[in-house]
Amino acid sequence: MIKDFDFDKFWIGTLAGLVAPLFSFSMYYLINYRGMPWWRFIAHLRLADTYTSIVTLCLLSNLAMFYLFIWRKKYQGARGVLGVTFIWAGFIMYLKFFTQE
Repeated sequence: MIKDFDFDKFWIGTLAGLVAPLFSFSMYYLINYRGMPWWRFIAHLRLADTYTSIVTLCLLSNLAMFYLFIWRKKYQGARGVLGVTFIWAGFIMYLKFFTQE
């Protein structure tokens, strides 16, 4: 069934572009701060002023998704990933410039 599914759709790229950085962020949390509660981890990132750097690094997973779609010649999916990457970039700029204390 999955073999017949066409992954060359804009909405699939959009979904992949939304989920991949969230998955990377969760993996970063589980690998480095497993014993810390989630809310304390977020507070720690804010206190250390590293949350924009971590979110930016997690956005690199979109680069991998983009190249995977391009390599497989799924150009509509690649467009979805690229579009969501610009949305993530806007979110990072908001975090960087409007949440500083």
